Amino acid sequence: MEIEGSVMSVAERYDALLVDVFGVLFDGAALFERALQTLEKLRRSGKRIIILSNSTQVSEDAKVGYSQRGMIEEVHYDKFITSGEFLHHVIVNRRKEFYEKIGMEAQTVKCIFMGNEGIFQGSHLKKTDDYESADFLYLGVPRISYGAVRMDDVLDEFNNPVNLEDILDHDWHKLKDSQGRRGFSEFARQLEICLGKNKILLVANPDIFAPGTLDHTRRRYPIVTQGCIGSYYEKLGGKAVYFGKPFREIFEYAKTMVGGIPDEKIAMIGDTPWTDIVGANAVGIDSVMVLTGIPTEFLDKMDRSMTIDEKLDSLFNEITPKMTKMTNSARPNYIIRRFPY
Repeated sequence: MEIEGSVMSVAERYDALLVDVFGVLFDGAALFERALQTLEKLRRSGKRIIILSNSTQVSEDAKVGYSQRGMIEEVHYDKFITSGEFLHHVIVNRRKEFYEKIGMEAQTVKCIFMGNEGIFQGSHLKKTDDYESADFLYLGVPRISYGAVRMDDVLDEFNNPVNLEDILDHDWHKLKDSQGRRGFSEFARQLEICLGKNKILLVANPDIFAPGTLDHTRRRYPIVTQGCIGSYYEKLGGKAVYFGKPFREIFEYAKTMVGGIPDEKIAMIGDTPWTDIVGANAVGIDSVMVLTGIPTEFLDKMDRSMTIDEKLDSLFNEITPKMTKMTNSARPNYIIRRFPY
């Protein structure tokens, strides 16, 4: 597949762009150089720009955070949709649909790990600290005794390295990192408590991992996020319910924000094959994958003798199926090296 330079080379084909944040506009610490200028140029050319993020923040909180970095509504984008905002919208405005999704009429919720609890503000749901009385559990940002858990420094019981995409295939009680820490075991114990109480887990960020803190080499390492916890809970036999990319509902919601533009004139721009690309393909809109962000986590580690096409085939056909429950193709319509022009 031919790789284009920047978004400008493909944007002329579309009237509306759904744009991911992490890996496309933002590297976890700062916005990419010229990302804001590119957004502004696209919007001035008549493109409708919808930011579509798997953040569990409600949109207003996310907008405030990015405005402090210079990204301004109605200058750089038209709407900012987070998975947290979409979940809040469903809970408040589509209660019957929410009940059908989780399989019960719920009144109480307990948040486990670090929750963005703004999702429940203004809703009928009451928060509780008690497992027994909670109708379901909301999964916040996964943290254990020593903080976030890395996914690129994992060893099995025989001290063999575990590939990031294979972590869900292992017994988490037997995993540790190179320094002997057992964060996955702590997660497993917490989830077994949830399972023993037969609780439904609500997941507002289906991502398996996210860029973490800079390490001593100034490289960002991947850390466990909510989608990874939810997937392991299902492996244990529990029920997890997801809101956000790659699932159809959030894409359909985003399409209502583009002002009647037909599907063939809408494209999703993201860096993650198993959320951005799979999800866009599932709802019949074009997809554009950016090589910054998530792809580099895998492509850079592949055999140097492989061609870029061989590496991409492995990413789409071998790695992606391990990272998503969706069966839609992960192959995008276009690949670009970067978002900024």
